[in-house]
Amino acid sequence: MTRLNPYRIGFRTIKTAIGMALGIIIAKLIGLDNFASSAILVVLCIKHTKVHSLQAIVSRFVSCLMILALGSIVFNFLGQNAIVLGIIVLLFIPLTVVFKVQEGVVTSCVILLHVFNAKTIDMDLFFNEIILLIVGLGIAFLMNVIMPSLDSNLKQYKQQIENQFTEIFQMFSKACKNPNPSLDISFEKLKVTIRKAKSIAFRDVKNHYVRNENSYYHYFDMREEQLELLRRMALILQNIETKDCLLSKISNLFAEVGTNVNSNDYTALRLHSLYEIRIELNELDLPTSHEAFRTRANLLQLLNELESYLLLKSQFGSLRLHNDSKITTT
Repeated sequence: MTRLNPYRIGFRTIKTAIGMALGIIIAKLIGLDNFASSAILVVLCIKHTKVHSLQAIVSRFVSCLMILALGSIVFNFLGQNAIVLGIIVLLFIPLTVVFKVQEGVVTSCVILLHVFNAKTIDMDLFFNEIILLIVGLGIAFLMNVIMPSLDSNLKQYKQQIENQFTEIFQMFSKACKNPNPSLDISFEKLKVTIRKAKSIAFRDVKNHYVRNENSYYHYFDMREEQLELLRRMALILQNIETKDCLLSKISNLFAEVGTNVNSNDYTALRLHSLYEIRIELNELDLPTSHEAFRTRANLLQLLNELESYLLLKSQFGSLRLHNDSKITTT
């Protein structure tokens, strides 16, 4: 049985409703013909982000000017009938593709129908449609300027991801104390969370006209790369067969990394501890059994993966907000 989505009124819905009402009220007060069409212009230009909204407004304004000029000329020469209307649309749509304003085809058809239904095609009609466009698209622009800040959502995702990373490292630390463990870690769920966070960070970029990047996006991208390294570490830990004298030190190192997963200040110290363990590993006598040898090889690979994780962390630098003020990062 198909489940219905929960009923809710989103911010975009509120903006659309207010914008439509304002468009009709203002267009009617000005005394424009076809004033209700301003509501259609508002609906078509309300988008999820400011950049997309501005692109839609520009595209629709240009295409509407094109169809207004084309429709006025053709209708004056060939008459206002359905066949001529079809010919105009046939010629106009490829023209919008040439000028890359095809997003405004639907809006342009609304304007074209105004010209088609007009009793006389003159400058008054032309100015009426121009002002109608300015009212509808202008209100849509003002509505789109009002965008909720996504910083709180991004911070929540950041905290949620960091908490899950901490839990994973705690499990890794415990696994080092018990060789050949069975790790029950939901990497896929965490991957989905990171991708959702990246999507919101990308939307945040598109909500600013002058900024083309977002530190949060790069941060979540870094976390996605680290997640793959965590997945590899989990597989290595499950292949450890015997106890080793270095396991306790690696366990402590995992615990330290997990404790400081939300800080970049101690990455160099963690790398130093890792290199100390690697030096000690190189100085140890070779194992005497096949199981111990495979365990030692897995430990070396485990340290390599953890080194890659920490290097990613150190290369990222500091997470910056839109005002370029530093905040704690990973």
